[in-house]
Amino acid sequence: MSIQIRTIPNDDIVALAALLDGLHIQMSSTDISGRLVSGNFQSAKAMADGRIGIKLTRYLNGQHVLDSVAVPTGTDPLGRPWRTAFHVREDTALFAALEAAA
Repeated sequence: MSIQIRTIPNDDIVALAALLDGLHIQMSSTDISGRLVSGNFQSAKAMADGRIGIKLTRYLNGQHVLDSVAVPTGTDPLGRPWRTAFHVREDTALFAALEAAA
């Protein structure tokens, strides 16, 4: 079993939420202590302000905690879609779909 890191456009995360459930996620944002936010994906939903709200569990100060982060939608100033990194097993249908879409 090999695991690959694949970036998924933030606009697609809500639609793919069932397939992403439990996968490790790496965010480019930091928490209040300056640590990069990463953990296991739990759910995602579109927020009223246009961002995507993501719930994840992560190990923090010796405990597993439920956390959330908001990510932007649409494109960055250079016209590229905002993306989030997920650890995806190569032997899954999700990996095959992401490879076909690339």
